[in-house]
Amino acid sequence: MKEYIRIQVGEYEYKIPNRWELITKPYQYQMLVKDLISMANGQMSPGMVRINYICRFFNWNPKKIKDGEAYSTLVALSEKVTFFFRISYPDEDEALKGLDEHSYCLCKRIPPHRLTGLTIARALAKLDYRFTLNLVFCRQFIPYVMVNDKHYSGYTVELSFESMTTSLTALQFIEAKQLIGKGDDVLPLMAAILYHPYPYSSESAHRLAHDFASLPLEELHAISFNFQAFCNYLFTATQYKLLTMGKETKSVISTGALESLYNLSNDGYGDVNCVERMNLLQYLTILRKKTIESVRSLHTSKMELVDIAKETGFPISIIKQIIL
Repeated sequence: MKEYIRIQVGEYEYKIPNRWELITKPYQYQMLVKDLISMANGQMSPGMVRINYICRFFNWNPKKIKDGEAYSTLVALSEKVTFFFRISYPDEDEALKGLDEHSYCLCKRIPPHRLTGLTIARALAKLDYRFTLNLVFCRQFIPYVMVNDKHYSGYTVELSFESMTTSLTALQFIEAKQLIGKGDDVLPLMAAILYHPYPYSSESAHRLAHDFASLPLEELHAISFNFQAFCNYLFTATQYKLLTMGKETKSVISTGALESLYNLSNDGYGDVNCVERMNLLQYLTILRKKTIESVRSLHTSKMELVDIAKETGFPISIIKQIIL
């Protein structure tokens, strides 16, 4: 996937980001989130989301483009934007099985009627495919918010020098993550958790949420999307993805996050206050280490792979990777 879409207008060449992390202006990010929510609610088509995204970079109003040829050019240009959607085909992408990695990625990003050079494109176009959000990135688009004329700095997250850092504590992360998918009513609390002054306190965050309820819903949605994308990045693009590879009922991240946090105190990692304020990445690193040790211990005890899979929730393929 090209990181930028290059457009020549007269003597000037413009570059439009084709990756979440390359968006530079919070306004562009927030407006894109607004359109994506409209799409999810059935109020906007995926094509219109892409067109709006392109038009914002030029301050164009798509409703004022009356020339048919110009609009067709805009549509063709917009379909080069591929970073915020993935295309899902029936039966968990059954039709894409057997494709090489490059062809698979193209089919997941580009609508079949726009695929060129792939013989499978015609067959894919006949399937009932749909667009799904590709909400995976490691970036803080809203570094602060103003609430009742007070400045609240948000959590930091950064990728540099081939390493990741974040200011989030384990308790902050766990409590915010538990609110994902719970509806708009909990968004002020999620924002209060993520933008809480140091040191973090659950009780204080709940009190602060009443003030954060005054934030525009669009801004709260943008904060929520940003955090969800960071969570998705952690558990799909880093070493911590191991923690979510098991069945959801067995995953400490999905069902036992708070319990696993407080168990660290019993394991000698500090008192309750200490483990609550533990840096998120330190917490996840410890969980990953304990998970690996647990699987290897079961294997050392001569337990069969099938039984280890039942005990841990991990597929046998993952268990083999851990014990080798």
